[in-house]
Amino acid sequence: MYPERVEGRKIITLFSRALPVYCITVLPFFRPQSGSLLLETILGVAIFAVLAGAVTAVLFVGQESTLQSGAQVRAVHLSSEALTAVHSMRDASFDQLTVGQHGTCIGATGLWEFCGQENVTADGFHTLITVEPLLENHVRVIAETRWQEGNSRSGSVLLAEELTDWRAVKPIGDWTAPRLEGSYTIEGQPLFSGLALKGDIVFATSAYGEGGKGLQAFDYVSGDDPMPVATGFDLGVAAYSAVVAGDVLYVAAADSSAEIQLFDVTDPAALSQTKRLASVNLPGEGRARSLVFFNNTLFVGATEDAVEPELFAFDVTDPDSPQLLDTLQDSTSIFGVSLHEGFAYIAGSMDSMELRVADIFDPTDLSFASGEGYNLTDVHDALSVVTVNDDLLLGRRNGEAIDELVLLDLSNGAVPSSPPGPWFQEIGGSVPSLIAEPGGRFAFIATDNIAAQLQVADIAKFRAGQFPIVATATTLTGGGRAVAYDAQRDLVLLATDRGILLYRPGP
Repeated sequence: MYPERVEGRKIITLFSRALPVYCITVLPFFRPQSGSLLLETILGVAIFAVLAGAVTAVLFVGQESTLQSGAQVRAVHLSSEALTAVHSMRDASFDQLTVGQHGTCIGATGLWEFCGQENVTADGFHTLITVEPLLENHVRVIAETRWQEGNSRSGSVLLAEELTDWRAVKPIGDWTAPRLEGSYTIEGQPLFSGLALKGDIVFATSAYGEGGKGLQAFDYVSGDDPMPVATGFDLGVAAYSAVVAGDVLYVAAADSSAEIQLFDVTDPAALSQTKRLASVNLPGEGRARSLVFFNNTLFVGATEDAVEPELFAFDVTDPDSPQLLDTLQDSTSIFGVSLHEGFAYIAGSMDSMELRVADIFDPTDLSFASGEGYNLTDVHDALSVVTVNDDLLLGRRNGEAIDELVLLDLSNGAVPSSPPGPWFQEIGGSVPSLIAEPGGRFAFIATDNIAAQLQVADIAKFRAGQFPIVATATTLTGGGRAVAYDAQRDLVLLATDRGILLYRPGP
C-alpha cells in the first residue's frame, strides 16, 4: 500500500489479488498554515466584537428611549398638576395670581399657594410657574418642567393657559346699535368658515385658492382695521374650523391624512409649517368639521359615515402626541358642537333629530344622553349651536317653511323638553355660525341673508315670545359665515365670503 500525493488531494489505492479494487477519495483539503490560523482568530474576535457592540447599542438605545418617554410623561404630569394648583388659587381669589415666577405648595390653610421660585422633586424634576399679565383680570400662566438626562442631555415640557377672573363684572355695551370699527377684504373667494381668538389675534379658516390659504391670522387690536400677520403661511388645504387653548391652535382641515392639525401659536406672528406640533388622521378622508375644547380634551365632530364614528375625543395634555380616548357612532354629520354641564350639544344633519345630545362627562366613555336629542320641524340641517345659562340656540339651514333660529330650554334636564319653548325666529338665510356673550343677554348671528349678514338677538326677549332681533348689519363682502365674540374687549368679529369685519357696540 503506497499513498500517492496529487496537489491537495490524497488518493489511497488498495491492491489485492482476491478482492476487487476499491478507490476511496477524500475531499480536498489544504494544509493549514500557522499564519492563516492567526488571521482567522483575529477576524473571529473582530466579528464577535462588532456583533456584541451592535447588540449592546440596540439595548442601550431602547432603554434610553424608554427612560426618556417615562421622563416626559412624568414632566407632563408635574406641569399639569401645577396648572391645577393655579386654577384652585384663581377660584379662591384672582388676586393671588401675582405676576412673576413661582413654585407652588400647600399652605397652612390647606390650600394651594405660591411659594419659592420653583418646585424640585427628589429625582431632579424642576417645575416653574410663570404668570404674565394680558389685560385687566386676564393673565397667561405657563407651567414648565425641566429635567436632566445624563451629563449631556436635558428635557422640558411646557403647558400654558389663559385665565380670567370669573367674578369680575364687566358691563356690556349697547349692542342694539353696533358700529363697524374696521375691516379687511380679500379679492377672490376665500370663503372664510371659522374664527378662533387668542390675545390680539384672530385665526380664520377658509377655502383654499382664490385668495384663501386654508388658515390665516389677523391682528384686530393694534389698528382700526384687522391686518394680516404671518403672511407667508399657507396651510395647503381648505379648513373648516379652529379653536385655541393656551398656546395651541387646533384646526379641522380637509387634508385626507391629517384632518386635525395642531400648531404652536405662542407667537402668532411666527406661524409657519415648522410650528406644527402634530396631526391626527381620522377614519375616512377630510371628514372633520367642528372642534371644541375642554379640560385638556379635544372633541371633534365629523361628517356622516356609514361605518366610521362621527364624534371623537382626544387627550391633548401633551399636544405633541394626541391620544384617542373614545368615539361615538351616529347617523348624522356634526356641523357644530357646544359643551354644557358634561354634555355635548350637537347640531347635525339627522332629519329626525337635528339636535343630538351626548354624555361626555367621562371622555373615555362617550354615550348618548337619555332621550338622545330633539326633533325640529321639517328636515333642514342644524348648522350651529351655542349654550349659555339654561338657553340653547340652534341655527339651521335656510328653508321656506321653517324659522332658522330656534331657542330651547335646558332647565328641565340635559335633553330639551317643552314647555317652556321652543321659540322660533325667521332669519331670512342659513345660520352657519352663532355665539352668545357670557352674560347671556345677546346672541350674535352670522347669516347669508343678503341684507343682514350680522344679526343681534336679545335672548330675554326671545324667551318672552317677543321679536328678538334688536340690530342688523349689512356688508359688501358676501354672506356671513362665522362670528366670534371677544369678551375682554366687548368686540364682535364677523367673517364673510371675502372679509374679516370688526364691530363695536354703539352708539
